[in-house]
Amino acid sequence: MRPALPLAFLFPISLLPAQTSANPKPQPAPHTRRIATPEATTPIPLPLTRVSLDKNGVGFFEHAGRVTGDQSVTIDFTTAQLNDVLQSLTAIDLQGGRIAGAGYNSTTPLDQQLKSLPLELGPDASSVDFYNAIRGARVEVTGSGAPITGRLLNLELRTVPNKDDSNSAAPTEKRFLTVISETGSIRTIELTNATQVRLLDTDLHQDVTRYLQLLASTRSSGLRHLTLRDNGSGTRDLHVSYISEVPIWKSTYRILFTDAPTSPTKQSATLQGWSVVDNTTGSDWENVQLSLIAGAPQSFIQPISTPYYSRRPQIPLPQEAQLTPQTHESGDNADVGLAAPSKIPNNIQMLKEDGAPPPQAAGVAGMGSMGGSGGGVMAAGRRPAFTLRSESVLAAPYETTAVDSFTPNTTTQSFDDFFAYKLSQPITIRKNESALVPILQTKIEAERVTLWSPQQPTPLRALWITNTSNLTLDRGSFTIVEDGNFGGEGLLDPIHPAEKRLLSYAADQAVRVSTDYAHDTRRVQHLTIAKGVLKETTAEINEIEYLVHNAAPEPRTILIEHPVRPGWTLDSEVKPTETTPTVYRFRVETRPAETVRLHIGERHTLNQFFRLADTREDQLLLLLRDAKASPTLLAQLEPIFAAKRALTTLDQQIQSTQSSINEITTDQKRLRENLTALKSSPEERTLAKRYTQELNTQEDQLATLTKSLATQRQQRELAQQDLDNKIQSLNLDEAP
Repeated sequence: MRPALPLAFLFPISLLPAQTSANPKPQPAPHTRRIATPEATTPIPLPLTRVSLDKNGVGFFEHAGRVTGDQSVTIDFTTAQLNDVLQSLTAIDLQGGRIAGAGYNSTTPLDQQLKSLPLELGPDASSVDFYNAIRGARVEVTGSGAPITGRLLNLELRTVPNKDDSNSAAPTEKRFLTVISETGSIRTIELTNATQVRLLDTDLHQDVTRYLQLLASTRSSGLRHLTLRDNGSGTRDLHVSYISEVPIWKSTYRILFTDAPTSPTKQSATLQGWSVVDNTTGSDWENVQLSLIAGAPQSFIQPISTPYYSRRPQIPLPQEAQLTPQTHESGDNADVGLAAPSKIPNNIQMLKEDGAPPPQAAGVAGMGSMGGSGGGVMAAGRRPAFTLRSESVLAAPYETTAVDSFTPNTTTQSFDDFFAYKLSQPITIRKNESALVPILQTKIEAERVTLWSPQQPTPLRALWITNTSNLTLDRGSFTIVEDGNFGGEGLLDPIHPAEKRLLSYAADQAVRVSTDYAHDTRRVQHLTIAKGVLKETTAEINEIEYLVHNAAPEPRTILIEHPVRPGWTLDSEVKPTETTPTVYRFRVETRPAETVRLHIGERHTLNQFFRLADTREDQLLLLLRDAKASPTLLAQLEPIFAAKRALTTLDQQIQSTQSSINEITTDQKRLRENLTALKSSPEERTLAKRYTQELNTQEDQLATLTKSLATQRQQRELAQQDLDNKIQSLNLDEAP
């Protein structure tokens, strides 16, 4: 929830340069007009007052407190929160102060900080690495006789055989230090537990100390200290807010049957809701106002705390720069039919079983908060210590006792597409701990049914509940408790007020459902011919019969789920009790040891189109025979069939004539090639005369065939026109 704040002054925040100190000192404001007192310059922690957790894994955190004069405040958060904080940090001074800026401790990687030291040591340096890094330094070695002073030459590792049993024992590795004294003598000393090496160079000793300090600083590098400067006069209220990634809060429900059944299958039940909240932010939530929001606002992580450089292209200067006017398309603002969110009262008081309001609890719930890893604890107003109840109270039903022990002190509110549970009393959850907090208790109407579907052939016991409250039930798990025993559990999707939903929780071994009959039929319903197109309308009918057997000693209500197929409509006397986008739900009432049949029919209309000009006669005749077309329709189609046969005959004649022309043309090419190859001898002149006579004869044949081909093509055009006229003029409408 984002309640509106009073009239405020909101200033943009300018981040100060990152400080390398683990505890950054606040920078004085440049426009300070008075001498700051120690109280005004010392940063004070700004306490966390409100936490709102969304279902998309994002939390909205708000810190609030009072500041006086020019005051600096601090907020601690983890490195993992840095990008989210920088992206969403907002500071508001409600009395006109000015936010001067904000800064946080450095995040320079350890490797980069070590490079600034003269010592060439990494974060995981060994003793050998250390001695090699300080070679040449002045040292004093004691513990092996008289003290030795000089400059360190090197550290040598030697493998020495074991003196006890050189054949079987493994060799021992020993370290030897070589030091050159001021007089030039060289001494090699074995480093043992009694050997002590002292650095004599002050600068080197400071470098080593700085190196160790940097290593030690990595232990607290995960914690960031944000320091924010607020300049003004007098005492003012300061609010700072930001978002951060948090674990998703989880909902879990209990369904308790406390009332007497109103029918063999219908009964009123008590729904209790709990929420599991985890605090992994690295700081305690002490007396914070907690809100749990059932919604998923868009959010993302952008690493804006990391420096990025972009390659810029080099663009030559243009000879003449001109701007061209542009138009931009508008967004799609069509009405999508979304219903306005239901208006939920801002404050809803849950009722106990007897209809009276629960006693006002000082804490969040009468049962307190049940912790996770460390156990979250309600901070404000604890109840008195638990005492034993009288025998008359213990004799009450388990579910009634559980309902009376559960008094959630929660208000609800809806805004935009979200729904929020707001705990009325502050709550405390320590860092790295979790809490189980109550969020609602309400009455619901529940009907016991058995659910069966072809996709899940095992019958399931289920509750067909109606959310009769004005609360939106968030997604989560649920557990059924009946007669003080565990009845089953399952999962629950969001349920809005007045919405009906099936909740399955156990297998029903007393109900068997099988498919006894299934049949598909197809029948042509309509035939029409218009504008040369034959339209065939076919009805496809699917019939299925389910066999439902109840072997239980009590009546059963079975819901049969039948899949919804696109384009198919129900064609059955039995109507579904409920229809979803994917299934029909049919209610079947059965008595003990009774078998009931459920017959379901579906119809699908299929339209097929055939162009008379492109469909062969045998194909059309087969289609009409399967459709059981009348003799009258076939008789009206006969002229078209005759015209198509005549056109086919002409096509065959044209093809034969064209084939003859092609053969003669090919042979003429052969004869001409032979004539070209002949010489002027007497024998060849005789052969040339023969070829010439054959060419003359073929030319006469070609002339006759060409004339015949032209006549045939003209006849075909007339036949095609006659067929087209017959097809276009034919209009039929028949229901076989």
